[in-house]
Amino acid sequence: MFDLITGYSLALGLIVAIGAQNAWVLGMSVRRVHPWAIAIVCFSVDAGLMAVGVLFVSQLQAWVPSLVPWLTWIGIGILLWLCISAVRRVVQGNNGLATDSTATAMTRKQAILAALAITLMNPHVYLDTVILVGSLAVTAQYPWLFWMGAAAASVSWFSLLAAVGRPLRRWLSSPRRWQFFDGTMAVIMAAVAFSLYQSL
Repeated sequence: MFDLITGYSLALGLIVAIGAQNAWVLGMSVRRVHPWAIAIVCFSVDAGLMAVGVLFVSQLQAWVPSLVPWLTWIGIGILLWLCISAVRRVVQGNNGLATDSTATAMTRKQAILAALAITLMNPHVYLDTVILVGSLAVTAQYPWLFWMGAAAASVSWFSLLAAVGRPLRRWLSSPRRWQFFDGTMAVIMAAVAFSLYQSL
């Protein structure tokens, strides 16, 4: 039970700290753009990467770091595109939430592919889930119990983001509040992109 709780606590802290992914998932949840499909993709990828870390952490510790610079540049590009999109919505502002055509036009398949891109192109995902969680799991008394706790943290967090979209959407019915929300999302995306650039 100790390993389960430790895995849950550690993973929850890591997942909550990945600001860009959380901001995007929350934005899609508020727009009601396939929020549960996106949440399932996010926590399934997390659980899968954590399992890979538990199984192959010793080999991956040498392999993953060489991919980080490439993933970082791709991640920066995606974040800047998302930031620019949010800024455009702030400037256009008068459309508000209900007529956000870019979001509402997204099909389930497009939403799933976008969720995969946001998740897999963030180098911190690999460092946190595969390397850090994997390394700590294999030192635990019950590695797979540790993994279960970590995976449960991802499931609970992304399910929460999917669930809060509906009540938050009502609060954002005001165009001015929606502009503030999009502006906040843009700032988060830009800050994470800058932090990734500094890490190169």
